[in-house]
Amino acid sequence: MSDKDNIETNINKNTQNEETSKKNGKCIKEKREKTSESKKTIEDKDKELNKLKKVIEDKDKELNDYIKLLRSSRAEFDNYKKRTNKEKETTYDDGFGDAIKKILPIVDNFERAVECGPSDETNDSFYEGIKMVLKQTKDCFSSCGVEEISALNEKFDPNVHNAVMHIEDSNYGENEVIEVLQKGYKYKDRILRYSMVKVAN
Repeated sequence: MSDKDNIETNINKNTQNEETSKKNGKCIKEKREKTSESKKTIEDKDKELNKLKKVIEDKDKELNDYIKLLRSSRAEFDNYKKRTNKEKETTYDDGFGDAIKKILPIVDNFERAVECGPSDETNDSFYEGIKMVLKQTKDCFSSCGVEEISALNEKFDPNVHNAVMHIEDSNYGENEVIEVLQKGYKYKDRILRYSMVKVAN
């Protein structure tokens, strides 16, 4: 091979080496650019992820606030229902008690009529009718929860009895109720009318 051929071969090799180097440089540059782009993409994704995390945290906080508000509202509503039911019951009991109080003098009059009935055993249908009405009224009271307050021969109790007369008598015990002048009545735990009584000692 001649010198000229050698030179041309060397030039070709150098040219090829230069082209290879350029290609390699270009590849490295492209790789660097790709790496740089990847880093930028990762950073962007991280930022986006952080934003999403913050949005989720905010939404979680908002959700918890709504849950607290719901629980609070529910508790308030339950309390309102209980209070309303109690008020309704109280209103009903008050109205019922007032109605019974107005009927009590009528019952007293029926009892007086029965006490003053015929002394003999005659079959007086009018008298029997009064006794039946009185019994029916007392049965109705019983079924509605209205009770007569027991007083006769009981120890005087200022919570249910109203003493209007007082006598000293050794035949009776201390603070013993010896006569009921007017019967008392109660409904559930409320006194509709105190028993008007005469107390000994």
